[in-house]
Amino acid sequence: MERIKSDGGEVVKNLTPFFIILALAILALTVTACATSGYNKGQFNLISIEQERTLGDQLNTEVDAELAAQGMTLNNAEVNNYLNRLGQKLVGNAPEVDFEYTFTGVKTDEVNAFAIPGGHVFVNTGLIAEAENEAELAGVMAHEIGHVVARHGSERLSTIQAASLVGNIIVGGQQQSNQMLANLAVQIVTSGGMLAYSRHDESEADQIGAKILYDAGYDPWAMVTFFKKLHDKTGDMTKFDVFLSTHPDPADRRNATRSYIKTLPPRENPISDTPEFRKVRAICQKIQYNQ
Repeated sequence: MERIKSDGGEVVKNLTPFFIILALAILALTVTACATSGYNKGQFNLISIEQERTLGDQLNTEVDAELAAQGMTLNNAEVNNYLNRLGQKLVGNAPEVDFEYTFTGVKTDEVNAFAIPGGHVFVNTGLIAEAENEAELAGVMAHEIGHVVARHGSERLSTIQAASLVGNIIVGGQQQSNQMLANLAVQIVTSGGMLAYSRHDESEADQIGAKILYDAGYDPWAMVTFFKKLHDKTGDMTKFDVFLSTHPDPADRRNATRSYIKTLPPRENPISDTPEFRKVRAICQKIQYNQ
């Protein structure tokens, strides 16, 4: 092993083959790290399910704080309880349940919903007010549950911020981790979504969501019709822009969802609407927002 002299003493110039191989092996393990369990077992993911629970709970606290700071906390027990009942019904029909899901209303007229790692789903009152029936609302919520089931949030964090953000949140100091979580919470609240999911992630969440919707007794076509309705209205209704920026809806994706739904056996008398939804929608349609 060649060494060179310096003022600070001897410095290793060339590593031995053993250490080079060891370093490459460690790097390879990091780069190719895969989830060992869960719906997307084998997908690239540096975060374990247990770590995702902890990360999700911490981030949920930060998101709640950011919503409060922006005056977007929904202090309406009837709406929040309804969302939790509907959400838990859908979760009960998910292919896998690795997390304790929570469902929270967000006071904003933007038509959107988003999920963060660990099973925390947020539903805007603007979405509830715009949905034609419970099946449409349930379809959007099932889509968000699909993102959680497939662990898209932690996959994206692993891919985009692998060495810095995720590593520091999991093993960094508490003060540093809290600041990073706070910054991420601001991003989530202001952008209306966790992170920009890939087209594959969105399509996978669509398929999982459609099956959840179907198994819960709803008409799965409600998901397709609602997404199309939003797309048709964006020409003159800017409050839909956030939804479509975080849930891109190209024609091939809609067609893929249609094709999948056609493979499901017909269901007699699927649920479309309920009195509970109509009551909650009426509440949300009367909410006054600060312009």
